[in-house]
Order: sequence, then C-alpha cells, then structure tokens
Amino acid sequence: MFRFRLYYDKDKEEEFLNEMSAKGYAMKSYFLGLYAFEECNPNEYTYRIDLINDMTLKERKELYELVRESGGEHVQSWGFWAFFRKRGKFELYSDRESQIHQYERIRLVFLALAFLEVISAVQQWIRLGWENTSSERAFAMIFTALSTIFIYQVIITTIKINKLKRTI
Repeated sequence: MFRFRLYYDKDKEEEFLNEMSAKGYAMKSYFLGLYAFEECNPNEYTYRIDLINDMTLKERKELYELVRESGGEHVQSWGFWAFFRKRGKFELYSDRESQIHQYERIRLVFLALAFLEVISAVQQWIRLGWENTSSERAFAMIFTALSTIFIYQVIITTIKINKLKRTI
C-alpha cells in the first residue's frame, strides 16, 4: 500500500507513521512524499524520526548502532532525516534536555533554509521587475511559499522548545 504525504514537522510525520502502524501497516520505504507500507500486526511498531544532516558519518553509525542495541531498527534515511522503528514503546530522546537539543538542531536547519529561500525569493521578485514572464512569476511565488513554510517551522519549533523548557 502507498500513501502520499508531505511533512515539514517531524512530530506530525511520526504521528502519521504510528497511526498507520496502529492500523496494521508498517513503513517499508519513503521517497519524495510517497510512503510504501506492508502489512503488520496492529501497533506492532513505534516510529521515531531524527535529524541526521548535522551528524558526521561516525555519529550516524553510532546512532544506528544505539537504536539496534535497544531492539530497534533503522528503516531508512532520506534527505535530512532518518526513520527508525521498534516493537513496543520507543523514544530516541527520553529526557527534556536532549529533546530540547534535538528541536534546537531542527530549528537551526529550518532557519538556514528559510534564510536561503528568503534571499532566493527577493532575488526572484527583483528579476520579475526586469523580466515579467510567467516562469519568473512562478519561481518568485514558489520561493516565497517555501520561505513562509520554513519560517513557520522555525516558529513552531521555537514554541516546542519553549514548552519543553517550561516543564524542566
């Protein structure tokens, strides 16, 4: 079975994967928003997602090994993210400090992406003044939309960080 979804929020993506597991479907693979699932027992797996783009190859291998040693498995890596699953309860970051650190890392990535997209959008809108074509207009709108999405994710992640900090 296949499902198409685009997520920018790892928590919502985890919710989706865990809901699918509750229905008896285990994620098999992922590519550009397309998830492939295979049948499993309902609630057989708990899924977690982690940011890996800021890790060295050695740190990634250590993370994958840590998950394996805890009884989990690395399902797949794609882009900035790694997908993990384990039978039963599963947390990658169980204490508040490590959760805060994870969200700070995620916020930094979205902040960098937002900065790049804002620069691209501004350049594209300036070009639109010189070459008012439909393709220039389309690119300007795409870069603006991506900027908005990434800025929104910076805000959402900051809210999550502040909420976690209040519970310490």
